[in-house]
Amino acid sequence: MAALPTVVSSARSVIHEHRELHVLLGEVEAALAPPSPQATGGPDVVAARLDVLRGRLAAHFGEEEKAGLFDQIVEQDPAEATECSRLLGEHGDLLHRLDDLRAADPEARRRPTWVSAVRRFLDELCGHESRENEVLTRALDGSAGAPD
Repeated sequence: MAALPTVVSSARSVIHEHRELHVLLGEVEAALAPPSPQATGGPDVVAARLDVLRGRLAAHFGEEEKAGLFDQIVEQDPAEATECSRLLGEHGDLLHRLDDLRAADPEARRRPTWVSAVRRFLDELCGHESRENEVLTRALDGSAGAPD
């Protein structure tokens, strides 16, 4: 079964946005442990980059939901319903966790527990995007719903 044209254009757009988000995630990661003392980093820089990430991530998730991309994928292949529902459910959870990290006061941001929480969040966000990319790739190549 070939991917629907709207699924194709929406999926390609989302995959492109994932690449852009990975650049921003790399900047947050670099600020967590700058390569040299002269490099820009530290908890206040991380917090500022998390603020930027929040805006981009909310817009990204909003576009995915508004476009109905996952609904279209499920329409194309009902077997993807569980994973698509899981991914959509993670959007709110990820934004909430990001908001909690951003709400930390300057003193809390200097604790190792905050840095660890930021790293865990980044790992979970990357995992979310990876699973989304798998679903999108199956939809694009037509393997979703294809017989074994």
